[in-house]
Amino acid sequence: MRARRTGGDPVTAAPIFELDWRGGASAARLHRRRPGADALPWGTLDLAAIAPAEAIEARRIWSAGVFTEYASAAAFSALTTALLECGAPVDLAAMSGDIVVDELFHVELCARLTMELGGGVPIAFDLAAIAPLTSAGARPLLRAAEIAVATSCVSEALSVPAMARSHALATHPLVRAVLARLLADEGPHARLGDWFLAWAAPHLAPAERTQLAHLAADTIEAYAPLWQDAACGGCPIPRGLGGHDDVGRAALRATVERGIVLPLSRHGIVLDAGRVAALVAT
Repeated sequence: MRARRTGGDPVTAAPIFELDWRGGASAARLHRRRPGADALPWGTLDLAAIAPAEAIEARRIWSAGVFTEYASAAAFSALTTALLECGAPVDLAAMSGDIVVDELFHVELCARLTMELGGGVPIAFDLAAIAPLTSAGARPLLRAAEIAVATSCVSEALSVPAMARSHALATHPLVRAVLARLLADEGPHARLGDWFLAWAAPHLAPAERTQLAHLAADTIEAYAPLWQDAACGGCPIPRGLGGHDDVGRAALRATVERGIVLPLSRHGIVLDAGRVAALVAT
């Protein structure tokens, strides 16, 4: 599938996010490094047994998941380059590059599941802006730290409890199998940033640590609607197909304090306690 535009001016018409797949040697190479995709129970979803409204919501959730995993691949690719530019430990740079492959494999799994649910839904996007931005004029070490904090220390840290709760609620074997495979990779994705900061923090100036603290809080705030928005009582929530519930929201709040704020503080990146409290307040 490809990223294409529909109708009107081919330059300004609304884009539709799709994926392309070459197959052949390149696909075989990916599957040698990330085996097991074809062993999942594909073809077992009975759409006739799923309420139409829940099926549509599940398609929306998993379409967003495809794009999120694609964006994560772009973020870790940018992080890999930044790690190389700042002379970070070679094994950390290699790990970051390998995570890019994880994320693209996740793109494949999420896309296949989305198709089994009836197909993707339109997503507005700009691939030219998909990689994370860093502060203008920042030195290589700070650029790497900014990407690591936003991508690994915050975004990936929050994805672990969200995915774990979805897996706990999932009832269909295929959905559970896909979530289990994704979840197995997420822990190292979230730890890479912490390991990098353990190496980088002694070389960061106090003002740079303060800047990173603000960035972390801004990134947390961007995700806050996941646990702040009130549940829609009349909305179809396909919990068995990848949805969430109030328990998952509570887990996200707890992760902010224990899985993000505390680890960052150990590296001298101290977030404003009042702002954090406001973000996680029930």
